Amino acid sequence: MSPQPLLACVEGGGTSFVCCVAPVSDPTNPIDRFEVTTTTPSETIKACSAFLEKYKTQYVALGVATFGPVDLNRSSPTYGYITATPKAAWRFTDVLSPFLAINPNVPHKFDTDVNAPALAEHTLARRVETDTSVAYVTVGTGVGVGLVVNGEPVHGLMHPEGGHVCVDTLPNDSFGGYSWGKNAPYAGRCTVESLASAVGIVERLGHDANDADSRSVLKTLADDDECWNHVANALANLCVSLTLLTSVNRIVLSGGIMLRASLFPKIRTRTRELLNGYVQLPAILDDAELDKFISPSTWGNSAGVVGALNLANVALAESKGKQSTSESTSTALALGAGLIVGGLVGVAAARRR
Repeated sequence: MSPQPLLACVEGGGTSFVCCVAPVSDPTNPIDRFEVTTTTPSETIKACSAFLEKYKTQYVALGVATFGPVDLNRSSPTYGYITATPKAAWRFTDVLSPFLAINPNVPHKFDTDVNAPALAEHTLARRVETDTSVAYVTVGTGVGVGLVVNGEPVHGLMHPEGGHVCVDTLPNDSFGGYSWGKNAPYAGRCTVESLASAVGIVERLGHDANDADSRSVLKTLADDDECWNHVANALANLCVSLTLLTSVNRIVLSGGIMLRASLFPKIRTRTRELLNGYVQLPAILDDAELDKFISPSTWGNSAGVVGALNLANVALAESKGKQSTSESTSTALALGAGLIVGGLVGVAAARRR
């Protein structure tokens, strides 16, 4: 009995890279998983490549989703690169080519680690068929936003970077912004990421965010600590912007910070307050519908991996579609050629008569 065909993925985050394989028949259920701490590009990519090598004869499609910014333009010389990231060691790193070199002809898709789970939420967990769009927000070390509009991930000038939109801070907020802001929009003074990310929260509390151990303070912080009001306000501002600008059917909030479940009701309430009665729809006005509109991920903390596996699944489906189209075209051309030849033979026979 031959081995079952698999989907393979790499999901690259600022803290760790995760690699998985899953059956084509069940793309949300990995059968093997490997995780490595994000260190230098060479060390991290080498470790992930070793995992993919084990399955190179079995996987039939590959999905790669990483932190950004990334280059998604297939005609660009830096397609598949992490580009101007705040993580200095990873700036302009080619993450895709080393993985494609393992299995060069395999169908693949490359996207951000937020667009990928946004697409999975849309294609695999859509509530109703009429839903056309979804926003996926991950709140952890930083804040990332993925967008699917009209069934497709948003790619344009680059890709969504909604964590850097400016927000209306709470009255008397004296926090001057996070240290990562020196290379960020608005100098990081009043953005979603500066107020809601783990880095921003830790620095608001007076700790050094560059010390990874200092972030452990967040685990013991009480639910009623004042800092969570600033986090909820920033994320509610983001939800308002997404609602008014993109009109998405659903906003998914995920990531380590969102494991604090007490944030969800704060964010929903503040979103409604900020909209100020302007959107007169059940998704905002009805409590039960608002809970569905702003909700956790279907897959919890596995959303990133499921998103990357779904990229592989989509790549495989698209390759089959292209193959089918190519075969149909070849058949049509052959049939057309046959009809032409048949017609010419008929004309010749008529002339002989």
